[in-house]
Amino acid sequence: MNRRRLVIKQALTLLIILALASSCIPNEKVVYLQDKEGTIPNNSLITLKRIDYKLQPNDILLINFYSSDLEAVEKYYPVFARPGSTGLTGNNTGGNAGPDPYLTGYNVDKDGMIEINALGRVKASGLTTTELKYAIEDSIRSQIKDILVGVKLSGIPYTIFGEVRSVGPNLIRQYEVTLLQAIAEAGDLTLNADRGHVKLLRQYPDGAKIHELDVTGRSFLESEYYFLQPDDVIYVPPLKIRELGTGETALQTFATLISVISGTALIISVLTNNN
Repeated sequence: MNRRRLVIKQALTLLIILALASSCIPNEKVVYLQDKEGTIPNNSLITLKRIDYKLQPNDILLINFYSSDLEAVEKYYPVFARPGSTGLTGNNTGGNAGPDPYLTGYNVDKDGMIEINALGRVKASGLTTTELKYAIEDSIRSQIKDILVGVKLSGIPYTIFGEVRSVGPNLIRQYEVTLLQAIAEAGDLTLNADRGHVKLLRQYPDGAKIHELDVTGRSFLESEYYFLQPDDVIYVPPLKIRELGTGETALQTFATLISVISGTALIISVLTNNN
């Protein structure tokens, strides 16, 4: 009998040790922006790498036309977005309220072109918004000498999924959006998220690339991937602990361990009693 109790005790002890070891998530895997390399201490100035985004197919643009002669520029707007018919100043709706930019904006088609009333098709793909602005102004200046054009993206659309609180597509109406902002908009990552191997799928003119980022460190702040680009896809994989099915919180993990230990003890007890 003593030998059986010893076997049971040893088995339970081993199970508890293995369960505790496998269910612990160290802070190093959870805390953001750690100075892992020791090269970016607190209060140091970080040089951000901003890249002038080149327009691509499927981008939606907000374009406004300005002149001292308001009637002269009205013809360049879509009919339903003209100031006289909608009460809007062009198709610039500002924040999240107002008409859908998909309807009032200028969509870059698969050939990289946009269609502007009274002007025709204009190449947009491969240009920055500033370059497109000047190209449109040059096309109109022969008719309107004091023409000014404003061009900007309707926002930064992106998709985030995986170990995040809120998955799905999102659109932030800002000129710049950072990866950390996107994570915050998703309600933060779960405790089971592998923050050291966040995947960023980015589109390029010739295809797409997957970039891996470690948001527990600081080096990604200096990379070009710190700022999102339109149609970026963010995937956050789970830690290995996710495969064990333990809870996200200490209470959930404790409850799981109690259930496993109780079940194991019952099985061992039955087996030993039968012998």
